[in-house]
Amino acid sequence: MFKTRNIVIGVISAAAMMIGASAQAGSMPFQPRGQGVGAPAGFADLCRRDTETCGLPTSQLALMGIAAPAALTPTSSIGATAQQRFEAAMASVEQEADDQRFITIETVEAFTFASVEGFVPAGELRAAPAVETAPASTQWAARTERDQLKLLNVVNQSVNREVKKASDMDLYGMPEYWSLPRVIDGKMYGDCEDYALEKRRQLVAAGVPESALSLAVAVTARGESHAVLMISLKTGDWVLDNLTPWATPWEDLNYRWVQRQVPGTALWTTA
Repeated sequence: MFKTRNIVIGVISAAAMMIGASAQAGSMPFQPRGQGVGAPAGFADLCRRDTETCGLPTSQLALMGIAAPAALTPTSSIGATAQQRFEAAMASVEQEADDQRFITIETVEAFTFASVEGFVPAGELRAAPAVETAPASTQWAARTERDQLKLLNVVNQSVNREVKKASDMDLYGMPEYWSLPRVIDGKMYGDCEDYALEKRRQLVAAGVPESALSLAVAVTARGESHAVLMISLKTGDWVLDNLTPWATPWEDLNYRWVQRQVPGTALWTTA
């Protein structure tokens, strides 16, 4: 009786160990998708004001209730009227200086949208340039997965190194503002989604098909909302993260996944 019981317990324990080992080895290489949900507010706002960085075709913009711009529109809040007021103010200051009256001028740049390079206010659009649609890249598919991962790691580490961390509040005076990293004095600044957008831009330029790339939102182990870039390879879904130097299988990150973009579309699903 005692021996039989030990044998049964041993079989159950061995089975449990095999199941655990299988799960750790990558039992779900592709991230499952849940129900359809609305796009994150920051992504939707990006697509309204900057269709080029958003990267969606006109048909997908329509699904988000965004009309494609008929012609080029202003790409920032700096307009002729503002420039004229600035020139008039400077002329007034110079005149007063000539009259030996001293004026102290303080320029506040952090929260002045007109001073933010490339800032596009709500209601205005940055039109995508008129370019011919290139055929799907065959060079990417011809690469071995080892070579694909090598490119992913090079881009991931390069962007992580070149972009300096800065919050949207510090850069734009707003709690959430998705965009490519902001360039200040030749250096790039941004937060997690800005890293992800810059990586996507560089990978597409390197020949990676947009159909393999998607943005995703998760919650880190510290409870912080976090955005990353995901790429689907033959062996599964990998993550390019500004908190990790290497392309990482999605299962290996201790994140609670919230939602993920359907590549090349305005559609998002729960993860």
